[in-house]
Amino acid sequence: MNETHHAADAAARAGDGPDLFVVTAATSDTGSAVVRALLGGGSPVVAVGRDGDRLQEDARLGARTHVSALDDAEGLAAALEGATGAFVMMAPGLIPGSEDFPAYQHAVTVAQAAAVEAAHRRGSLRRMVTLSGWAANYPGARGPVAALKRFEDAVEATGVPAVHLRAGSFMENLRADIASVRATGGTGGLVPPDLPLPMIATADVGRVAAEFLRGERPFVPGPVEVVGPAFRTLGEATRLIGAAVGAAGARYAPRSPGAVRAALVDAGSATTWPTGPSP
Repeated sequence: MNETHHAADAAARAGDGPDLFVVTAATSDTGSAVVRALLGGGSPVVAVGRDGDRLQEDARLGARTHVSALDDAEGLAAALEGATGAFVMMAPGLIPGSEDFPAYQHAVTVAQAAAVEAAHRRGSLRRMVTLSGWAANYPGARGPVAALKRFEDAVEATGVPAVHLRAGSFMENLRADIASVRATGGTGGLVPPDLPLPMIATADVGRVAAEFLRGERPFVPGPVEVVGPAFRTLGEATRLIGAAVGAAGARYAPRSPGAVRAALVDAGSATTWPTGPSP
């Protein structure tokens, strides 16, 4: 059930208070980083997620919360009522019961764009920030990132000025590698071990998103690439992880697509992934 918004909420939503920002997928690593960055700067925030229990941490930090699935246009539109800015994103492919992730991505894109367009028609929503990725640069992108450019385009079509944060490789993705190195002394995946990656922490993405939403950075609609201070290879990251957890000599080894897919499904990922661009 959605949280009831009280008198103070109504004043902010009516434009009598400071800017009000809505963050979707607020319990994800990046969404929660945006929530924390906005709250840290004193901005009112509505944190949106599909699990009310997981939203309680955002509530404890001072956010108002709104329970809605990302593919529920009406629920998202209610969350955006009176908002002046919003951060929207695709959820990762770790949705319990999701058997067709490409269809889910499409539904999320359509629903969020419809909610944004409705808020824009009501006259309050003035700016957007989306989480995209470097893969949006490449028409042939595969896997869960294949839909990022379509997500950008759908938001653009709403008429709301939007900055699309094209993030590189999230450092938080290394958590599974940390567990693997501790357990086996090594890890691996599809990415070549010597390929430099534009690694960045979600906390930094959250800070940049908040600065764009609050107008602390020049707001020029369009894609913006966000990267950390240095490119790192997974071979280098694995060696550093090994040194930190007492597994000297830890190595990163290439793995087959089948092995990677099986590991993701075992971890709770959707069983059906995009294999290439859709029409």
